[in-house]
Amino acid sequence: MSEKMTRKDWLAIVLLTLVVAVISFARLGDRVAPQTSWVPERGEHALIDFGEVVQLSAVQFRMGARHDQGFTLRASHDAIEWSALHTITGANVFYWTNVAVDAEARFILITATGWDLRLQEIAFRDADGVQITRFGTSENALALTDEQHLVPERRSFMNSTYFDEIYHPRTGYEFVHGLRVYETTHPPMGKNFIAASVYFFGMTPFAWRLPGTLFGVLMVPLLFAFVRVLLRSNRWALFAALIFSFDFMRFAQTRLATIDTYVTFFVIAMYFCMYLYIREVNFFAEEPTYDRTKFLRRSLMYLALCGAMMGLAIASKWQGVYGAIGLPILFFPALYKLYKAEPQYEARLTLLTFLSCFMFFIVLPVTIYALSYIPFILAQGEGIRAAWDNQNHMFSYHAGLVAEHGFASNWWSWPIMVRPIWIYVNRLYPTVNAGMTSFGNPAIWWVGILVTWFAVGWVALKMKTLGRYYIPLFLLIAYAVQFLPWAFVSRLTFIYHYFPSVPFVVLLITWFFQRFINNKKIIYGYVAVVIALFVFFYPVLSGVPMNVWFVRTFHAWFPTWVFM
Repeated sequence: MSEKMTRKDWLAIVLLTLVVAVISFARLGDRVAPQTSWVPERGEHALIDFGEVVQLSAVQFRMGARHDQGFTLRASHDAIEWSALHTITGANVFYWTNVAVDAEARFILITATGWDLRLQEIAFRDADGVQITRFGTSENALALTDEQHLVPERRSFMNSTYFDEIYHPRTGYEFVHGLRVYETTHPPMGKNFIAASVYFFGMTPFAWRLPGTLFGVLMVPLLFAFVRVLLRSNRWALFAALIFSFDFMRFAQTRLATIDTYVTFFVIAMYFCMYLYIREVNFFAEEPTYDRTKFLRRSLMYLALCGAMMGLAIASKWQGVYGAIGLPILFFPALYKLYKAEPQYEARLTLLTFLSCFMFFIVLPVTIYALSYIPFILAQGEGIRAAWDNQNHMFSYHAGLVAEHGFASNWWSWPIMVRPIWIYVNRLYPTVNAGMTSFGNPAIWWVGILVTWFAVGWVALKMKTLGRYYIPLFLLIAYAVQFLPWAFVSRLTFIYHYFPSVPFVVLLITWFFQRFINNKKIIYGYVAVVIALFVFFYPVLSGVPMNVWFVRTFHAWFPTWVFM
């Protein structure tokens, strides 16, 4: 049985979760942003009148949910003679774009050149770079200039999308507003979470990052609960939760509004549920007086939850299928153990469990997957056929993705961290930049390599007494099915595809320390190194402005580590 939770244990995990929440949500993104959009017909004009001739130095605008539509800007002193000022052919969505100009004008004519332009706000700056706030606007374009107080001094991750946020928050917005969906390369569950946040809190950076960051924080108590059952120790559960809290990728990737966070969370949850089932079978097999009805109720509940988590993982990203491969590998030996534990020739519990799995691991996940498509179907307006066609499109897209990318990396290089992925940069001054890079804490990932290979050898040597050494085998299976399938994937891959494997690296390290390290100084020292590295690398994980020379000298340990 698991160790009983004391008040001290509850306090420790609650405090750790709160600390992680504060660190994760700090500087996550602006809570306010333009919400209305100017949606003109092609060729429609909007007129800006400054009231007098002014010197213009810059134009700022925030594009809505269409990256491929454009507009032209023309300037005039008298609204009769016009000169071309600038032409926009497209821009990143929900992203403040700044265009330098040099012109004197009283009037600006904005003309839509696309069929479905969605322009949320536009602003102008004078010769001193000061935003011009006093002007008139033609009545048809009031939505274009109605939120001037929300125009930022400069673009940053706090007010704009970055990296793959140009896809997934956009999809959430399209779900909410019933617009045709642009990004169709992944299942919709993760984007449904983003859509729910956007629906309640508006299309702001904080809102579209909120659900992923929340799931990232909740990974910490989830892993704690998993380990206290797995290793039967609250102290080691806290150890695992603590080092996982300060893994670089857990921090950086969950603050980015992409879908990798969701699949990782549900993979942890489904293996937790599978282990609870296996533990229940062990109780039944080892305790002859264990109540059969209680066993059946609890074991089927764990299997149902496992199937639900599997369905949510796959509905978030097909990468969840890799994790699902390990479930039958773990389940069927446990089912056989149940069969052996039942009275001879009876096997009623075994048969009922086996038949129930058709519902839990086929019907339930398929139902969850199908239901996740409801917002997608409503937005596309093409009925169920749209969901079916999307499956073919996703398969074709990922099977044929052979594009090149400067930060792509091979699967075998991920634990070594040969090529971290650079996800954000903002060049503020000649010597000061702000940047974000997603990769792992060296004290976790590199130690994890050694521990994983040690666990492989340990399990191989102890196969004859496998019952006593089942935990490392369980963790190795869970780790391997997340990681090794990537060896057979020919498409473009990145280090963040390793994220669902990282929790099991942490669990293997925790098992190793519990089993072989009894020295408190070493344990505390290791935790201190993990936290110290996180503190040291925090600026290049979170976008804090830093001196470029300092970062390139002290943070970039290898030429392929790019932060600025």
